Amino acid sequence: MKAALMQAGRIWVDEMDDPEPGVGEVLVKSRACGICGSDLHAVQHTEAFIRTSREVGGAFKLTTDNPVVLGHEFCAEVVDFGPDTERRLPTGSLICAIPGISRATGFETVGYSDVVPGGFAEYMVLSESLCMPVPAGTPVEMAALTEPMAVAHHAVNKARLSGSEAILVVGAGPVGLAVLANLKQRGAGPVVVSELAGGRRQLAEQMGADSVVDPGEGSPYADAALTGAKGLVVFECVGVKGMIDQIFQLAPPQARIVVVGVCLEEDVSRPLIAINKELNLQFVLGYSVSEFSEALHMLADGTLDVGPLITDQIPLAELPGAFSDLDAPRHRGKVLVSPWD
Repeated sequence: MKAALMQAGRIWVDEMDDPEPGVGEVLVKSRACGICGSDLHAVQHTEAFIRTSREVGGAFKLTTDNPVVLGHEFCAEVVDFGPDTERRLPTGSLICAIPGISRATGFETVGYSDVVPGGFAEYMVLSESLCMPVPAGTPVEMAALTEPMAVAHHAVNKARLSGSEAILVVGAGPVGLAVLANLKQRGAGPVVVSELAGGRRQLAEQMGADSVVDPGEGSPYADAALTGAKGLVVFECVGVKGMIDQIFQLAPPQARIVVVGVCLEEDVSRPLIAINKELNLQFVLGYSVSEFSEALHMLADGTLDVGPLITDQIPLAELPGAFSDLDAPRHRGKVLVSPWD
């Protein structure tokens, strides 16, 4: 099969053997798979990603120096079944799945493993127990947004919103826009989005931001939409070095900060600033099984309005170039890869 492989900061398309489903696993065709910011970080900071994963473990990890097939935001089609499967979803069914496989040899993170391929390949294997049927009539492209929407859904849940606070989303890349969509879905706000790239500010406006700010021209914390609210919640959705310390400096006293962006570099922040302001800092990771299912069904029934989020759909052959372009995005939201095009 064709697949995009990544090793030591390099990504290329090549041929590799089709995977074979093991006990309790299904073989699927990857129909659409989104490029995640974490995929970009894995290419840009491969050594740091591996080192940190080996030190702290956890489900979100890359621990191998060998080539891996990235891609964990996917919608797929059931093709065949391994031993001891229930076959509850017939072949041809569209599914989404939590990207992990538990085997006798250990847990494999789909998209960061050298044992099982991720969604940037024509075929994948998945745990049958973690596959969820895509509701009838849901476009493949919408279903492929389930994983990032589940991440944002979890982040908003962790924010413990009361309904009286204003909200600032820092960064309007796919993560920030997914958080924005989840905030608007539950009627939270007002929501101000801070973003340097003009094209992404436009996407934030299309997706319902109450106000958008270019931080190069003025402080988003001074935006009129934030004044008068009882408290501020800041969602950090950039994941670059220095961002948390900058938020410490600029946020008002008693603000709550939810860190959704993943920074893979060593970073420095000054706790005394946060102490003086009595800031509340919450890091978030992933989602629960129920949150994943809820995200899928909100996408299916249109509760989550994310149409503008998908700005590009590309074949597998264009993936290496897309990774290079996303190093300095100006207008792109979510880029979906179609391995069979």
